[in-house]
Amino acid sequence: MEDKVNLTYSIFNTSFGLCGLVLSENGVARFILPGMKRDELISAIRYQPSAISRRNFRDVEDSVKRYFDGERIDFNFPLDLSYSSSFQRSVYKITKTIPYGEVKTYKWVAKKIGLTDASRAVGGALSRNPIPLLIPCHRVIREDGGMGGFTAHGGIDLKMKMLKMEGAFVIPNEMRNL
Repeated sequence: MEDKVNLTYSIFNTSFGLCGLVLSENGVARFILPGMKRDELISAIRYQPSAISRRNFRDVEDSVKRYFDGERIDFNFPLDLSYSSSFQRSVYKITKTIPYGEVKTYKWVAKKIGLTDASRAVGGALSRNPIPLLIPCHRVIREDGGMGGFTAHGGIDLKMKMLKMEGAFVIPNEMRNL
């Protein structure tokens, strides 16, 4: 993202903690889930942004805050995925269709993009998702019901907390054979 012009960022508080948001002229370019301290967020943004225009962020920030307060939100903001590969973009496009409160598997996403044996590659793409929550990678789990990975600060605990808040029914692996 270093060579883009007119990138702006915002750090704002939610009921889950501080979040980071990066906008380009094309849309949301990056979102950082809660769990980091302010200086960690600034380091995670990794580039020198241009001046912040609060007006550009209000709608996205408001929607994110309402989500973390437990409200069902459909994030329909323009996204800037210009730094993602075409494979990643296809994975993100399908993942974006997973409704609030539902989970799908890595295998389901792979089938939807026409690559039935690409579950691991889907997981890899989702681990590099620059806009988690707006592209709800937390709603993707393993076929055996395990959480899979979650590279956001807070890891699997945050993923489970978000799914629980959404009312998604997931049986953890350790409970499956009881």
